[in-house]
Amino acid sequence: MDLGPHHLRMIEAIAATGSISKAAARLNLTQPAVSTMLRRVEGHLGVQLFVRSSEGVMPTPVGAEVATRARAALACIDDLNTALAQRLRDPATLPLLRIGVQACPALTRLSDHLDTLAPDARLQLRVDPGGGRIPALLASGALDIGLFQEPVGHTPPALEGLERLVLVECEPVLVGMSTTSPLAARPTVDLDELADQDWLDDPLDDGPWPAYFRAACAGAGFQPRVRYWSTDWQISSSLVRSGRAIGIYQPTAAPRDGVTFRRITGDPLGQRLVLVWRPDVEASAGRLRDIFNIEYMELVRAQRVYGDWWDEHPEAHPALPIATS
Repeated sequence: MDLGPHHLRMIEAIAATGSISKAAARLNLTQPAVSTMLRRVEGHLGVQLFVRSSEGVMPTPVGAEVATRARAALACIDDLNTALAQRLRDPATLPLLRIGVQACPALTRLSDHLDTLAPDARLQLRVDPGGGRIPALLASGALDIGLFQEPVGHTPPALEGLERLVLVECEPVLVGMSTTSPLAARPTVDLDELADQDWLDDPLDDGPWPAYFRAACAGAGFQPRVRYWSTDWQISSSLVRSGRAIGIYQPTAAPRDGVTFRRITGDPLGQRLVLVWRPDVEASAGRLRDIFNIEYMELVRAQRVYGDWWDEHPEAHPALPIATS
């Protein structure tokens, strides 16, 4: 049994209402129908998602994470349904340029130039924390342009009828730690030296990165001990700054008070920056590429750790200049 939207809506409704009966009313179903569906889903997954208590129906730790991911997936489905319905109601609103971008430091700079990408089209922008959904939406025709990251060495799915360009061949990730950490005094940190650290992770990254990251840690002899999950950069920074956790950061990330970025020795973790587009929006994709290149280089020059690495590894960015130019 594959989980479908109706299963996700059931899980989200129970988590939101804390009650089987209230969830049933919200879904326009009977209480026995919701209870039966929940038992089937839990049986399929092999885990308990909810427990009954005097205060109602409470999610287990696994249930809370499943509910969070269900909300994210349902938001994507609802957005797509809304966009398709609007097209059917009002075809005169076309043309429409739909862009999907993985959240990254360059995004805040790109947003200042969105109006120049397609002056004669209406623009829709979608931002995802991970790169998992964007290729799928491009393949389905729900997006026209996608800008996202994928792990170095990752074999991407075939995207027939689409153009693909790697903007940066290898972008090494950095580890962020409190400036009071003894490791912060080192120029680089070995990956296996992080085995005893508590990690911060993103609960909404549905792309290939989480598995890639854990495989690299396993190769260094450990599995990351994740104790904190957050999508909010302010909360994440406070956890790292306090010394409670360490986290993976993109090398173009802006400096943060109390947080030190360090390279991992040998750069065992890296990612590519990829631009994919439909052939009929070639001009807009070209404008996005040119804007990205300019803004990205500004970020490289602003990050000393990455700027030094960038100049030492011209093979990682054959189409872009050195940082000191």
